[in-house]
Amino acid sequence: MNASLRAALVGAVVGLAQFVLLCMRGDNIGLLDLLMTVVLSSGLGFFLCWWGRLPRWWGVGLVGPAVIVAFLLAQLPLVGATETLDSGDWQMGLSLMGLGATAYLAAGGLSMPVHRRFRVMMVAGVAVAYLAVWSAQDVLADAARAHRLARSGVPLVAPTLPDYRLRSLEGVDGRLELGYEREDGIWQVDVTVKQVSRVSPKRACELAVPYDGLPEQAECRQVSPGAWLLPGDSQKIIFSWYGDALVRIESLTLGEKELISVLRTLHFVEAGELARLHED
Repeated sequence: MNASLRAALVGAVVGLAQFVLLCMRGDNIGLLDLLMTVVLSSGLGFFLCWWGRLPRWWGVGLVGPAVIVAFLLAQLPLVGATETLDSGDWQMGLSLMGLGATAYLAAGGLSMPVHRRFRVMMVAGVAVAYLAVWSAQDVLADAARAHRLARSGVPLVAPTLPDYRLRSLEGVDGRLELGYEREDGIWQVDVTVKQVSRVSPKRACELAVPYDGLPEQAECRQVSPGAWLLPGDSQKIIFSWYGDALVRIESLTLGEKELISVLRTLHFVEAGELARLHED
C-alpha cells in the first residue's frame, strides 16, 4: 500500500480511538478533553506509524497530532470545536476519523521523503479541505445545535416575533429557554417552556418568586382562558399552557396586552428551524 495511504489509515484509526475515549468521557466534553484525547491517542499513532513502516515514521507521529491540535484551536474564533463536533455519535466518529486521516496525510506530506510536487499536492489538498470546513462553521454549528435540541427532550415551542432576534437559546433539564431582543439591542422578551407538569399556570404564577420589579404583594390574575399574569411595576410574567407544555413569558418593557399578543403567536417548531434562528 502507498505510504501516504498508510499514513491516512493510521490517522483514521487514531481518530476512531479518540472517539472511543470521548465516549468514555461522557456528555460533558470540553476543549481540554479534546486536546487531552489527542495527546493520549498520539502514542497509538506513534506505534501505528512504526508498525506500518512509514518512512520517517517518527516525524509523521509528531506532526499528525500537531495538525489536529492546530485545527481544533483554529475553530475557537468562530465556534467551539466541541459544539461543531457534537452533532450525533456516528457523525462525531466520522468527523474525528476524517480529521485524523487528513492530519496524518498532511503529516506524511511534510515528513516523508516524497516527490516535491506530490508533497505540495497532499498538503494543499488538506489545507483546502480544512478551509472548506472553516468556511462552513455556521452550517456546522446550526446542525450541532439542532442535534442537541432534538435529543434534549424539551418541548420545542417558540413565539413568532418578526421584529426581534433570538439571542439566547438553551435546552436543558426538560426546559427550553429563549431570549429575544429588539434590533436596537435592548433585551426584550424571555420565554421558558417546560415539559409536561402537574402544576397549572395559576399555581405556577402563585409560586413564582418575586424579583426585579415584582413586589411581594403582587397577585396573579387571569388575563385570558388558561393564562395568568403576575404584574409588577416593570417586570411582568404570564403563565399558560401550550399543548402539554407549561409556558412562562416575561418582559421588563412589554405591557400586558403585548405579552398576551406574544402568547398567541406560540407554535411548535423544528429543532433545525430554531437553531437557524439563533444568533450568537
